[in-house]
Amino acid sequence: MSFQKILQNLPSVAKPSKTLSFKQKLKWTALPLIAFFILGEVALFGLEPGAAGGDIFGSLRAILATSFGTVLTLGIGPLVMGSIILQLLNGAGVFKFDMSTPEGKATYQGAQKILALAFTLFEAAVLVISGQIASSALLAASKGLFFANSIVIAQIVLGGIIIIYLDEVVSKWGFSSGISLFIAGGVSLEIITRSLDPFRLGPGQPINGAIPAFISSLVEGSIQFIRVHPNDMLALFATIIVFVVTMYAQTMKVEIPISYGRIRGFARRYPLPLVYASNMPVIFIAALIANLNFWVAMLNKAGINLLGYFDPAGGAHGFIFYISPYTSFAKDLIQTNVGALDLLHAFTYFTVVVLGSIMFSKLWVGISGTNSKALAEKLVNSGMQIPGFRTDTRVIEKVLDRYIPSLTVLGGAFVGALAAIAEFSGALGGGTGVLLTVGIIYQLYQEIASEQLMEMHPAIRGFLGEGGLI
Repeated sequence: MSFQKILQNLPSVAKPSKTLSFKQKLKWTALPLIAFFILGEVALFGLEPGAAGGDIFGSLRAILATSFGTVLTLGIGPLVMGSIILQLLNGAGVFKFDMSTPEGKATYQGAQKILALAFTLFEAAVLVISGQIASSALLAASKGLFFANSIVIAQIVLGGIIIIYLDEVVSKWGFSSGISLFIAGGVSLEIITRSLDPFRLGPGQPINGAIPAFISSLVEGSIQFIRVHPNDMLALFATIIVFVVTMYAQTMKVEIPISYGRIRGFARRYPLPLVYASNMPVIFIAALIANLNFWVAMLNKAGINLLGYFDPAGGAHGFIFYISPYTSFAKDLIQTNVGALDLLHAFTYFTVVVLGSIMFSKLWVGISGTNSKALAEKLVNSGMQIPGFRTDTRVIEKVLDRYIPSLTVLGGAFVGALAAIAEFSGALGGGTGVLLTVGIIYQLYQEIASEQLMEMHPAIRGFLGEGGLI
């Protein structure tokens, strides 16, 4: 059996044998999300108390759906990293995946699983062996260090496998994808916590939630709109502004007139969104930066400061500092507390995110089947045509080439710039996290609305095909 056949025959979640109802899809979206939240509270067995030595993913924690020291210590990071590697290999022509055929899709999904599992195993082993997550000294004394480390590694790997298959369940049986759903769930939970948590962080510490802290300051007669703690009213207002701007950006589209060749008079406009590659480029660049954080932390443990280092308090220094999110830039500007190095930090981070988003946008459009050729084939197979042009895939592809390549680059640059500026604002849940969550919820709403329409009018499903052109 060839390696390609092995990839195609890896254990996978079967597709539903019939069209699922709206309620069934909603159920299979909600159940994996509930399971995700539960797993995020399951602490690793065999850890030394207090030995989960600091969250190395920092402000990217919510975006990667990680919960350090639990079964979801690595979150969706390995799965996203596997996708990044495959996209780069596909873009470089090292491996080619024909996403228009079931075999090509199965090969891609199998390769993604193998890479995600390899990253999970490797990163878990490095975390435990380096002492970033230390196994119990008592367990190591009684059963041996190898056994104690293996127990912790196995649990992290199990969590990674569960995430892989939960993502597949949502993608095939529910709405949206598991990756998107877990990001939205994690960021939403963090926004709620950082906005409304009425408890103090510890004895003599400030109140955690922005709104309770602001109310408390009013009662005490000292209005604290901005405070040292990151959860303040400035961050809350920044979150609202990012939300509004992102929602507006989601509605910006280029519309192409299309008609149905078999029915005279049936015409509509096919929308090509400005953010054509969706928010996937930002997810990929965030995952890439998070993985660089991981490797810098691990190299520091080995005494190597090649790309910078983290001090005992978790502060970044060197190269890794300049490509990390600058979440207090807006607050520092207001308080006139910005120096030359801070401006360099902001400029470097902005440039890396924008250029990275453009690159991943082009790669994602190619691998996801949304390029001009794939969309032209979809329109022709659905019986659609562009008025004034022959119903030929090559002709329609040339028409779409006027828009899609430009939208891919412009959309990637726009969403990258929006993500970087959102991070500068210090928004609750992380600026990038809020941007991603708004985009995910908007797309989820569109998918749910489309599904409800097709359930109410079954003829539309047969007319446009499963998923339609919406």
